[in-house]
Amino acid sequence: MKFDPGKAWPHPVLRPPQFGDDYPQAEFEAEIEVTRIKGSTAVKLSVEFALSDPDLSGLVSQGIAQYVLLIKSPSTHFRRLLRSSTPYMEEQFSAGALSDRVEFAPFLVCVQALSDFQAEGWHSDFSGRSFDLNSGAVLAEDEARDYWIDTADESPLGSIFGHKRQKSLPNGCWDYELGDDRIYIIMSDADAVLYEAAREEANNRPESQYLMNGLYLPALVAALNEIDQDAQEFAPRRWFASLDQRLETVGCKALGEKDSNRLLDAQKLLESPFLRMPIIANAEAELS
Repeated sequence: MKFDPGKAWPHPVLRPPQFGDDYPQAEFEAEIEVTRIKGSTAVKLSVEFALSDPDLSGLVSQGIAQYVLLIKSPSTHFRRLLRSSTPYMEEQFSAGALSDRVEFAPFLVCVQALSDFQAEGWHSDFSGRSFDLNSGAVLAEDEARDYWIDTADESPLGSIFGHKRQKSLPNGCWDYELGDDRIYIIMSDADAVLYEAAREEANNRPESQYLMNGLYLPALVAALNEIDQDAQEFAPRRWFASLDQRLETVGCKALGEKDSNRLLDAQKLLESPFLRMPIIANAEAELS
């Protein structure tokens, strides 16, 4: 089973509203939480399903249908189908079982044959009709989600940043993008060339703090503030766990926490780069 937005089913299926209206007044959603044990790829998974259609809920109560989560980890050739008669499931996976990009696909599925099935919540197009369903038939599905599972939160903070070029961006301006695998800093072609040369020149020298303050610090502040607006949306991104873990390490609020001062938090994450700028360091030395 795989979520296909354009799939045509031979019977009504409860799907996200943007992909179908077989059940116009009902919802089926799965809230998935993936927690990686620090320092390894061992994973704890918890899933809570929400189903609002009474006829489908009745099938679950009767043991005719079950909540299902299909898990696929291509890089480790792992595939498992979790089933539950209750709207909550929890599972733990040993280190190495899941790695890199992992797909979680939620369904409601018949676990025994069902004859002459009808539901009050169907679209009027199905009025007066009934369907015979085989065991394994999909009754509802939520959109599949991808999560990154790796040891990224053990690597340097700089590893979550990447760089992109954008021809349409004016020289002297930069932007950022919250990508799936990196937080990208975007520059024009000309500025990217200048930046690479400056970074090479300042590498492992005090002057590198000018780049840190002028580029990475504001980019990190902007990213933190955007992520806080909807942390759940960004949780599957590869860099999310790394950033969240480092906030915890330096004593800052977790991603998504309200009333956070992300300007101060970003400076903590970057180990106070302002104080390491050569002009500040020299002034401090003269004053002492």
